[in-house]
This record gives sequence, C-alpha cells and structure tokens, in this order.
Amino acid sequence: MDVPTTKEALSLTGELSDYVGMCKIGKELHTVAGNEGVSIVKEIFNRKGSSFLDLKLHDTPNTVYGVAKASAVSGVSFFNIHIAGGEEMCNKTLEGAYEGAKMRGIKRPRVIGVTVLTSLSDGDLKEQGLDIAYNELVEKRTELAKRWGLDGIVCSASKAGGLEKMDYTFKKVTLGIKWVGIQNLGQKQLYTPDRAVEDYNNSILVIGSTITKAGNVYEMINGKKTLMEKGSPQDRQKVAYEILQAMTKYL
Repeated sequence: MDVPTTKEALSLTGELSDYVGMCKIGKELHTVAGNEGVSIVKEIFNRKGSSFLDLKLHDTPNTVYGVAKASAVSGVSFFNIHIAGGEEMCNKTLEGAYEGAKMRGIKRPRVIGVTVLTSLSDGDLKEQGLDIAYNELVEKRTELAKRWGLDGIVCSASKAGGLEKMDYTFKKVTLGIKWVGIQNLGQKQLYTPDRAVEDYNNSILVIGSTITKAGNVYEMINGKKTLMEKGSPQDRQKVAYEILQAMTKYL
C-alpha cells in the first residue's frame, strides 16, 4: 500500500480484505502514519487484517535489534531486513523479534531477508564495485539467509522458481508481479501471478499498483503521465478477483 495517507490505506484495507492475505506497509505509509499519529499496524489489525512491514532494516546490529523488538507486535506477520547487513545483524534481528514477541505473548513475526533490490541490474552491481552477477548474488545471499536462520527471502518472482529448484524450501516474498500490462517501472524483473504460481508454490506474491491503480485513467500532459480519473473500488476488486482466478488453476 504505497499511498500518501492512512485514510486511503485503510480504505483499501476494507475494499480488498476478501481478496488479499495481508497488507504491505512500506516506508512511505509507515512515515505518513507516524506523522498523522496513527498506528497503522494496529488499525489494520483491528480490522481483522495482518501486515508485512516492508522497512528493509539495514543498520548496526544493536539498532536493528531494537527495531525488531518493537516490530514484534500483534498484527505484524512479517518484516524484512537486508541480508547485506551481515550475520551479526541478522542474528540480532531474530533475537529482537523473539524477545518482543515473548514480552507481548504473541507468535514471533517471520523475518525475511532482502537479497538484491529488483531495481538493480548486473551493470548497477558492477558500478558499485561488486564483481558478481545479479543472479549469483541472489543465490549467495539466499544461502546466507538460510544458514543464519532467517525465515525466508525477498527476491524477484522470476528468480524464485530457480531458487526453489535448488531445494530452498523456506518462504520467498516475491516482487516484480505484473498483470494486464500494468507495470511498476521501478522494477526490471517482471512476472505474472499465474506464471509465478505455476513455477513455484512456497511463496508470497507482492502485487501492488496492479490492483491499487486498477481503473485509473491517465493522459499525457506536457510529456508527463497525469492521473485524470481514479478507479473505483469495484475496479480494484475486479482485478484482484481476476488475479485470484488466474492463480487458482495452478494451486
């Protein structure tokens, strides 16, 4: 839910609760909710929903430990960290999540490791001084995540099938999903929901703007794509249902 207000986020929660498994809360919405004095996780939980905190934690081990402990609250099913932060940071994250959950008497949220951002390419990695191909780095960090005890990884949907064939049976949160031609231009690794389910099944698909922007009408004004009319709740529900139907035959 990459939206600018908590009101819009909670409206989407109500519209789509019958179609989606959980709500992904990114840095934008998390910050907006804080500015508005709203506990977005609690509000979604009160509406019988659960959340994936997509904050991509990457800091010193003790700092991430504190955030992980604070993130282990009712309503948070998953949160993620950067595997690139290293073994100690990953260990402290798990420790914080366990302690936070124990303190509140709840089940520990699953901790998912980000392998490589889907916006990057081989060329981007080379420019950063990393002498390794994108696919190889995804595989290497997947190995590390499993060795360090994380519950799964974040990777592009196009990579998850190959990782599953390598006997990595833990959870994969997959990005880069598109449907009926709607694409997030910030991601270069793209897949369709039905193809994703056909290729692997131990995964959670992240499907955002394909649903949340369904029915939107745009026009090019002065060379810029401009929103002219926003889609209706029925538009968003229709697309969500079509996606579920497409996936179902491969389940």
